Amino acid sequence: MPLEALGSVLPVFLIAAVGYFAGSKMPLDVSTLSRVCLYILTPALTFNSLANSAVDLQTVWLFGLAALIAPVVLAVLISWLYNRIGWEKTLSRSMLLPSIFSNTGNYGLPICLFAFGQAGMELGVVYMVMQSFLIATLGVFIAASSNMEPGQALNKVLRMPTLYGALLGILVKLLNLNVPQLLARPIALLSQAAIPVFLLVLGLQLVGTKPTHGWQVPGVATFTRLVLAPAIIACLGKALGLQGLPWKILVLQAAMPPPVNATILAQEFDANPDLVSQTTLLGTLASLVTLSGWILMLNRL
Repeated sequence: MPLEALGSVLPVFLIAAVGYFAGSKMPLDVSTLSRVCLYILTPALTFNSLANSAVDLQTVWLFGLAALIAPVVLAVLISWLYNRIGWEKTLSRSMLLPSIFSNTGNYGLPICLFAFGQAGMELGVVYMVMQSFLIATLGVFIAASSNMEPGQALNKVLRMPTLYGALLGILVKLLNLNVPQLLARPIALLSQAAIPVFLLVLGLQLVGTKPTHGWQVPGVATFTRLVLAPAIIACLGKALGLQGLPWKILVLQAAMPPPVNATILAQEFDANPDLVSQTTLLGTLASLVTLSGWILMLNRL
């Protein structure tokens, strides 16, 4: 495997490793840090990215369309797959979180930068922002509905601050508004803190992860996330007319391992958090190989 492809992935492991070893040596409160990510850093990053994006509107439209359709398509197909396997409803619903969503922010953005440069990262930001919106809506609904009625789950969606951060960011971008420095600077600082803190939290969450139900369930979800899902989204991107660098970034972002927010949501709504954490661990480790393979393939196309 070429070192160049591996070098695009390996650096992000180092920050997560810092979080893992810090958590194994110090009594850090992972739950509190996870809520800081969910309720403070993610909304700030979402707003800042949307309000300051330099990507042209046509690309934003295509990326947005692909990002909105992909999780719905994946949710339908993967739900059918998990039901065919024989997983019960609660397990199937909770395992959709690490299966249909990918770590497009703290993990995906630096890899897009290392693999395809600044232009690649800017496109990656668009995908990341759209998925942040979807995780704050569809993701919260899936997590909450695994243990509550749809009406209650929708109520949880409306309480998530990332939803309003995304809407405000879109409004600022469309109307070309100038955010006062008094607000813009602290929001920018919080957004800059988000990526490294997310990676540290990822490492912290992996401390003490144990196979409470074996590795069969996380193994199936990991294969789905790292291999099946990006292949489906690659076809979807072509069908929508994406090509060149935008299509490559779409596929690469779709090939990322499960996001930290999947584990955070699973913890928040008690949706099999141990199994979701195991899948995040296995997917993150396996992605060192699979992402290098995807990057190698995309570079040759």
